[in-house]
Amino acid sequence: MEMNFCRRCGTKFESHQGNAYTCANGHIIYLNPSPTVGIYFLSEDNTKVLLAIRGIEPNKGMLDSIGGFLDEADDFESAAKRELQEELGLDPHEYEPLSYLATGAGTYAMDNEVSRLATVGYWTHLKTDRKLVAADDVASVEWHDLHDIDMERIAGEEIPDAIRALQTKFPKEEN
Repeated sequence: MEMNFCRRCGTKFESHQGNAYTCANGHIIYLNPSPTVGIYFLSEDNTKVLLAIRGIEPNKGMLDSIGGFLDEADDFESAAKRELQEELGLDPHEYEPLSYLATGAGTYAMDNEVSRLATVGYWTHLKTDRKLVAADDVASVEWHDLHDIDMERIAGEEIPDAIRALQTKFPKEEN
């Protein structure tokens, strides 16, 4: 992503070095990644993971985590809880406390602009057996064998890393 004008004063940037852009008035603006969260539900026996099917572009129809961008007042955990409410209608009493999984970096392409992402991943278990209702940008949700996921169907670069972290945390049991 490239920036051309200072968001503080509107003047054209004169230079940039790395992710720092400087305008004629000396304002330095940093191009930082957008913070996001991804949440992964595991089956009770930790052999399956719940993944979303994206309902909108970008990557419509591909597998995704439940989650999204932080709002201005969010911390990572409150954003995760908000996203679970928005995308699946789940309240915190309907799932176990969120457990930290991993961080990841990725990109998000929308309207001919590619933004960098910094994602915090969480995992948890459902405490309800009610039918989940997909909403917002989620078309539906599906359970997948944790150790047999087609990574080519995954929407973002950071999600396969989170799935591999789950696979390491919950190794496949040999019979």
